[in-house]
Amino acid sequence: QRAYDAAFAALKDARYAEAIAGFRGLLAASPEGTLAPNAQYWLGEAYYVTRDYESAVGAFGAVGQRWPDSAKAPGSLLKLGYSQYELKHFDQAKQAFAQVVARYPDTEAAKLAQERMKRLIAEGR
Repeated sequence: QRAYDAAFAALKDARYAEAIAGFRGLLAASPEGTLAPNAQYWLGEAYYVTRDYESAVGAFGAVGQRWPDSAKAPGSLLKLGYSQYELKHFDQAKQAFAQVVARYPDTEAAKLAQERMKRLIAEGR
């Protein structure tokens, strides 16, 4: 818990390199721990805000693959789509958004995914 709290505090304070190192360390030490899905999600967020979209894709994708029933799964799949969009991988972004809507239909993530899909269509992508 202490390692998670320290990494999360670093993320909130915009000390992204420290947050990334902290979350990666926590995941290496306790890959199946109760905090692992959250740590994986926040690792993705740290990569996303630093514009390391390739790493964000890996981090967010891991949440859905390893913990599809976790509370962070809908948001991770949404952020996976956002990351794919930033990489100009529009087909993969659309697939991620469609999966959010299909798997987690009554979530805020699904609503945001639908909005982003409409934007992609409006952009002709």
